[in-house]
Amino acid sequence: MSAADGFVFVLVRPKSPGNIGAAARALANMGFAELRLVAPEASPAAREALAMAVHGREVLQRARVFASLSQALEDCTLSVGTTCRQGLYRSSVRPLRASVAELLALSAANRIAFVFGPEDTGLTNREIKLCQHLVTIQTGPDYPSLNLSQAVLLVAYELMMAMRESAITPTAAPELAPVADVEAMLERMKDALLAIGFLPENNPEHIMFALRAIFGRSGLAAREVDILSGIASQTRWVAEGGYETLRSKRRSGRKLK
Repeated sequence: MSAADGFVFVLVRPKSPGNIGAAARALANMGFAELRLVAPEASPAAREALAMAVHGREVLQRARVFASLSQALEDCTLSVGTTCRQGLYRSSVRPLRASVAELLALSAANRIAFVFGPEDTGLTNREIKLCQHLVTIQTGPDYPSLNLSQAVLLVAYELMMAMRESAITPTAAPELAPVADVEAMLERMKDALLAIGFLPENNPEHIMFALRAIFGRSGLAAREVDILSGIASQTRWVAEGGYETLRSKRRSGRKLK
């Protein structure tokens, strides 16, 4: 398996068939093969898509379509969102070129998804939640927004160049927990923190975004996710009345578990 096989490219709600086809061509140009489409507004079988794909038609014809981003990421252990926008929930964004070496190292033991938003709005904050890392493609300051297929091309190019320059060994990378498992743990964590009053009920996502950034930077293995899920479940149980059971056991000298 080549290093390129560790990466998938996910287009969320793409609107233009031309961009879908051009993205497929860009991936073929740079040696990548897996394109995924989430709720596309344009058909990948449209004439314009086929025309723009040129010799990347095989990538286009193999592209898989998903109803939601979470479904598209189910078999991935790391998702990398792309954005040119600023904002509180995007403060952890890093330049693409500064990130590719680290991501390439992780790809030796993980399937990594690069996620691109639709042409007009980019990724929403809800979609950013499903991305452990955020990257941006540095541009001139006056006009940072790139065409969708151009963004795919540049990400694929930077990865290809990093692969050529790297001597990463397959055993160097830790195997991370699947994106879906991390997301389920974070939902349990949110419920627990709401139960103990740590998160404000009117806007729990404000602090949850910070926690997502912390866990995204650290990279969680499956056992670590299990431990954090257990802590969250136990915290919620105590908050919802389990404390009395614990106090009774302690008084009687019984084991807590």
